[in-house]
Amino acid sequence: QAQQAQQAQQAQQHVQQAQQEVAAAAAAQQAAGQLSSRLSSANEQVWLRIGWISELMEDHDKALSAFECALRHNAYNVQTLTAIAQNFRKRDNWPKASEFLQRAVKADPNNGETWALLAYTYLLSDDLQNAYTAYQHALFHLPNPKDSQVWYGIGMLYERCGSYEHAEEAFTGVLKMDPNSDKKTEILFRLGTIYKQTQKYPQALECFLHIVNSPPPPRTAADVWLQVGHVHEMQSQYEQAMEAYTKGTNDNASHPKLLQHIAWLRLLESPLQNVQSAIQLLLKAAELDPNDAQTWYILGRCQVGTREYNRAHFAYQQAVYRDERNPTLWCSIGILYYKIGQYKEALDAYSKAIRFNPYMSAVWYNLGTLYESCKQPPDAKDAYQHALELDTESAYIRERLQRLQLAADNPSIQLDDLPQLPAVIEPVAIKALEGSGHALAAATAAGGAKPAMETRPGSVVPSAAPSAVAVSAASALSGHIDFSRFQGNGTGSLVTPEAAEVARKMASEGGLLGLALSGKGGGGAGAGATNNSAWANFMSAATGGASSSASVMGLVSALTGGHVDKDVEMKDVGGEKKVEERKKEKGEKKEKETKRKKEPTDKEDKKSKAEKKDASKKLGVGEGEEKKEEKKDKIPRGGAGLEALLHGAERSRDYEKGDDDEGKA
Repeated sequence: QAQQAQQAQQAQQHVQQAQQEVAAAAAAQQAAGQLSSRLSSANEQVWLRIGWISELMEDHDKALSAFECALRHNAYNVQTLTAIAQNFRKRDNWPKASEFLQRAVKADPNNGETWALLAYTYLLSDDLQNAYTAYQHALFHLPNPKDSQVWYGIGMLYERCGSYEHAEEAFTGVLKMDPNSDKKTEILFRLGTIYKQTQKYPQALECFLHIVNSPPPPRTAADVWLQVGHVHEMQSQYEQAMEAYTKGTNDNASHPKLLQHIAWLRLLESPLQNVQSAIQLLLKAAELDPNDAQTWYILGRCQVGTREYNRAHFAYQQAVYRDERNPTLWCSIGILYYKIGQYKEALDAYSKAIRFNPYMSAVWYNLGTLYESCKQPPDAKDAYQHALELDTESAYIRERLQRLQLAADNPSIQLDDLPQLPAVIEPVAIKALEGSGHALAAATAAGGAKPAMETRPGSVVPSAAPSAVAVSAASALSGHIDFSRFQGNGTGSLVTPEAAEVARKMASEGGLLGLALSGKGGGGAGAGATNNSAWANFMSAATGGASSSASVMGLVSALTGGHVDKDVEMKDVGGEKKVEERKKEKGEKKEKETKRKKEPTDKEDKKSKAEKKDASKKLGVGEGEEKKEEKKDKIPRGGAGLEALLHGAERSRDYEKGDDDEGKA
């Protein structure tokens, strides 16, 4: 019994010892785990610091490698994910930057700063829809929406969508929130372009002149002087414009846009007019920047005016390569073919212009004169009537219709005995080239430059000045030529359909400004309308000053009403049909075109195609003049010709890029 008691006591001691050893092992393991976690966290922080130091040393590759090492220790560290995204942004790798920022917002969905950074990244990559959504989340989660960096991005978003009133409000708010912002000069430049677009010229000049000595990079002083000159030019202050452009060339004599603008001033009706000087400037600008379609177009127009038709054809060809969907360009190409007697090619060019923009009265007028030249009065009458619907003030169109009616009632009347009307109307009027082709050609010959192509006497009818409405209806190039579309250093005035769709969505949901008031994601359409005083208080608190009630009312009205919708109408001008109906009509149209293409063509059609192909290789007056009489009968008549164009005009509002191979150059 004593032995048994002793053994039991020893067993109990062994159990206690084992328990102590297990507890000690567990404690050691826990300590090791804590140590490992602390070491991993320390390594993560060290790699982060190495990455930041490498960024300061501008060694982006080493920085990225360090950040990736930090990410191995913690795949959900928002700080690390954001640092990697910033690294990719510096490399302009927007998809990768967006990818890591998306991972960051998934790791912490309530981080408003990360949402704002993601929104700005989307904005820089032209993903406006996702930028708008991300800014909604940012404003919802930011503890204080009065963040100047956020509102700078919102201003850029509104500007990109064509909502200039909203953009102006956002940018001015940034300057009031942070008067010493590092983006001050960039904001002033953008405000200047917005004021220029909205015809607030004194404010635009004030902004540009304020930054001319310290332009925002990568822009230079020459870029700012270009904007200053353009503002003066839009006000017909040509001498002041030339002075500004000259100051720009003093800063950079090889600035292609400055040369282009100076050349344009040389073509306007002013004491500065000099066509030959303009041509030389445009040739130099084209050499410096051969990818600018606008330079090639104006150069072609000048060479048509001096009757250098081969060179004009080459210039137009270069412009088409770079801007194949420009209706103004195709209209001018049609005029060139008409002047040298190649009527079939002229019809093809006019058809493309109508396909891309059926609302240019100049094209329909030119189409009417083309049909008249081919002795097809019914088709000419239809074209003139369509032109008159677009330009009811044109005396030329009315006179053409009256003469056609007079000839129909009295066949014995000789219309050639009546006062001459313009045979063509250019969609963009250039005063220096109107009705002066022979004089310019003589001046060119006197200067030793012989025209590359001559035409038969009487084959070219001098152009006259088109009506103001015809010019304004032509395109974005109306009146003073709109260079903003082609400016690489400025902000464009054209709003893409995608941007217009985002603008419409922002307006319907109350917009980001309305969201800042309500503090709720998605805001209602009436959010802005019901919070006028709230918005005024918000801007007053944000900027330290009172916001103009008139400005606030205009801003809220634009948010909830017509300003944005007018921009969106460009996507479906005058169209009230449902999307399904339009798709059905497109399908029927494609089926008809497929059947038509499968039908066998006769020898005459094949011959016309061969002639057209040869003409595209080399534009020669000899060929055009020899076949002029023959081609009069080859222009499609009646239903096969004009009605097809009218049908195409009705469908053009549904045209989308890539849907129609015939729409390509």
